[in-house]
Amino acid sequence: MKIFAIQMSYEVSDLEKAQAEKALLCFNYAQKLLKAASDHLDIMKTPFKDNGDIDTAQVLKFRAALRRFRDKVIDNFNNFKIIAFKCITIMQTFASDTQTVKIMKSFIAAIEDIEKQVNDFADLFSDFQSKTFVKDAVSVIETIQKDCDDLNDIIDERLKTHLQTNILGKNWTDSISKDLEMKIEKQTPLMLDLYNERQNQLNEDENR
Repeated sequence: MKIFAIQMSYEVSDLEKAQAEKALLCFNYAQKLLKAASDHLDIMKTPFKDNGDIDTAQVLKFRAALRRFRDKVIDNFNNFKIIAFKCITIMQTFASDTQTVKIMKSFIAAIEDIEKQVNDFADLFSDFQSKTFVKDAVSVIETIQKDCDDLNDIIDERLKTHLQTNILGKNWTDSISKDLEMKIEKQTPLMLDLYNERQNQLNEDENR
């Protein structure tokens, strides 16, 4: 039995390309907010990790400041989620594409993982007298930051690559061409160019 592979061609409309460009901008902005939210966690993680012997009395002394920090962390991730939702809305244009749907499911699942960990982080602040408060805070922060890195990879390596390659038809040569202001000459092979240049030089020498 013979198996025939059929190459399916799909014409991407101008509207879809415009949406893809819009989606890339949205994902870029989401990544900036995600990084800012993740980096902000270092304000607590670094001193807690470097001073694991902080006792309950010290924690209680600064509980008001710690609560303000918790609220800021929640705000940061809520701001990210708002933009992430806008990205999801824009990507609805490609809902009929199975590859896009699969990647978007991974994107959404990764956000849900982060949301769960942020909620766990917030729950820690209900018991400042816990002897493991500092240790638990460092642990959940590191988990959140790892989940943020994983989500960033999904955006960079899967979503943006998919949009650029499969929707906009861009590849690494387009990037190099743009950055270095180079154009790929498809009409004349390089060796033929060199040959013609050499012949012209010889003719000029003969005519002297």
